[in-house]
Amino acid sequence: MEKHRNKFFTTFLIAGTLFIAGLAISARSRVEREVPLRSSLASEDVQVKAIKEEKAVIFSPDGKYTLTVYNASQTNGVLLQTFSVFSEEDKTPVKIFEKESNAQNLVSVPPNTFSPDNKYIFLRYEDSGKSRYIVLRTDAKDIKEGSKLIEIETLFAEKQSNFVITDVTGWGSYSLIVINTDTKDGKKGPSWWFDLSNFSFIRLSSRFN
Repeated sequence: MEKHRNKFFTTFLIAGTLFIAGLAISARSRVEREVPLRSSLASEDVQVKAIKEEKAVIFSPDGKYTLTVYNASQTNGVLLQTFSVFSEEDKTPVKIFEKESNAQNLVSVPPNTFSPDNKYIFLRYEDSGKSRYIVLRTDAKDIKEGSKLIEIETLFAEKQSNFVITDVTGWGSYSLIVINTDTKDGKKGPSWWFDLSNFSFIRLSSRFN
């Protein structure tokens, strides 16, 4: 009888040990499966909180076209700026320009950004202490073969090395942009038309202020 009880006790002890070990392994397996999931969700939460998006809406003078600007703050501190255009006839936004910027060189939209026929817009940003002006088509097509944009200041410097652009004031016609300049030695210079039909600069007899 005593021998039988000892055998029963030993069997019970082994079975209990195996049962407890099984529970421990099962619990560990659940923990290992759950940790990456919690970690991943926490990472996504941080990513979402770190990104902030702002939207600006600019209408053409006749109200037929709309320019939208999205400024999305990224986790690395860089701002992604996206420019899109749609018309009252076609409400589908067309992305025409995208640029990574920081606080010192944000792309800004001048008040008279749209050309009179809504075919073009021009934008402004700072680069190494200089104002840069770019022109793009509102339909996102190439403004020049192989190029989506024209950067006015660089093109002007190549053709008119005795003058520097001080301001781009707006549109003089459907394809003419008015530019003010100074001479290299700082004297007040003439105004010019930048002609988008052939990308030339036409010197004017009077200055637009």
